[in-house]
Amino acid sequence: MTRSFRPDLAVAAFVLACSVLVTQLGGLGREVIDPDESTFILMGADVARGHLPFVTQFDLKPPMIFFLIGGTLAAFGKSIAAVRLLGDALLLGTALITFLLTRRVTSDWAALGGALLYVCFASLELGQPTYSELPALFFGMGGLLALACSPVTLGRAALAGLLMSLAVLSRSNLYPLPLVSGLLLLGVAVRKDPQVKMAAWLTFGLGGLIPVALLIFAYARAGQLAVLKLAMIDVPLVYAQQVGIAEAVLDNLQQLYVITTMQPMIVAPFVAAAATGWTVIGARLLYPASQVERWTLGLITLAALAVVFSLVTSGAVYPHYWLQLLPLLAIACAAALDFAASLRFGRWMAVSLVALPLGSAFVRTMPQALQVATAQYHQAEPFDIATAARHIERSGVTNPTVWAWRKQLIGWYLDSPQLSKAGVQPENIARPAIAGPLAAHGYISKDEVSRLLDMEPDFVVTDAAGIGSSWMRATGRPTDAWLAARYRLDQRFGDVLVYRRINALSQSR
Repeated sequence: MTRSFRPDLAVAAFVLACSVLVTQLGGLGREVIDPDESTFILMGADVARGHLPFVTQFDLKPPMIFFLIGGTLAAFGKSIAAVRLLGDALLLGTALITFLLTRRVTSDWAALGGALLYVCFASLELGQPTYSELPALFFGMGGLLALACSPVTLGRAALAGLLMSLAVLSRSNLYPLPLVSGLLLLGVAVRKDPQVKMAAWLTFGLGGLIPVALLIFAYARAGQLAVLKLAMIDVPLVYAQQVGIAEAVLDNLQQLYVITTMQPMIVAPFVAAAATGWTVIGARLLYPASQVERWTLGLITLAALAVVFSLVTSGAVYPHYWLQLLPLLAIACAAALDFAASLRFGRWMAVSLVALPLGSAFVRTMPQALQVATAQYHQAEPFDIATAARHIERSGVTNPTVWAWRKQLIGWYLDSPQLSKAGVQPENIARPAIAGPLAAHGYISKDEVSRLLDMEPDFVVTDAAGIGSSWMRATGRPTDAWLAARYRLDQRFGDVLVYRRINALSQSR
């Protein structure tokens, strides 16, 4: 590495693309990484059939991920690989945006190192599925990059508003990000800061209204505004009240400790670099080298605080929620790398902070990536749920009804209608924070579990690990006795259990 060579966008894109390829390719050989992704596929498939999200089936996410997956399935057909590659493309795009934003306040090498640390953290299980966090990150970081470009023109502010609006339409808990950004633009307008045009706050707001207006227009034209309000406002407000801020902070720290003990070579350097980097950023904010630096670092800091607030007030705690914060932490990591490189012998420390996590991520993910690349991962019957679906199709039962307690992806393979509009995420019908407001608005019945038990579907699909049976038992219904009296275990495919109704068995014979 010489001082004369700097990684431009093309070099950074190549390095980051190779890193994403190695750390994410292995995921193509897995049918289910997280059940949430299976739910997104079911919702996206419904969009691909021409339906607006939430009208015929419900999941507790804003509609952007469903539109993106629906478009992907419409273009490439029934392909899990296409859905995963969509997520990989969004991950790579976010890493590139992080590089471009970071190099405004650090050296290019440090910016690339920070982006690589983000890719390393995303190589963990929490970053493998195509989650709704991925488009939220892509749009949100894109909006920050538009605002970081100096001066902030009216057009850039409008673009930032539009992108941040799309981020919120991907993850509704991110609403503090555009709110803080808009208030910042308004504040500098009052101060008449030359870095920002006076009316930037106004065009920012107008840009943000464009996606919202288009969404409202689409639902109004379909006569489904009440459904949009239910999905975007009523249910999320109830859901967000489940976990208090103090409990959320404690849960996040506990989960971070667990994941650090599991993957210390990836998580520990990232956390240490990020903590050091925020100290460096704080010092540089006190003594900025220029107005541009102060604006950019202030914007990044406020954005990070807004995202942290959104995470501890979202109503639940899951490690994949951290994806929303990782690019901003990666910028802090880059600031730490820049600082370390300025010290005597510090350059090797900076290189080690990136090389160790990157090497660990490669060692962990490369075997599966190679198996997928050489097609050794795929057998004659590659996926258990797909095999179970083919078994049901050959069962002789005409238009079989299927209730998935788990492994809900089987409905996608079968193109079968959901027995409950809230059943794309099976346990949602038993979650008071979700089923309660849905039932109160007449979207589902007041006792959806009992309704489906009374229906006695032809097949019940669940998992051998017992997760599906567990949430069913938690409802207080005698589900084990119900299943034993009416069904027989028809087939098992790996972790997938297929139960067949006894009457359906006799009818097919």
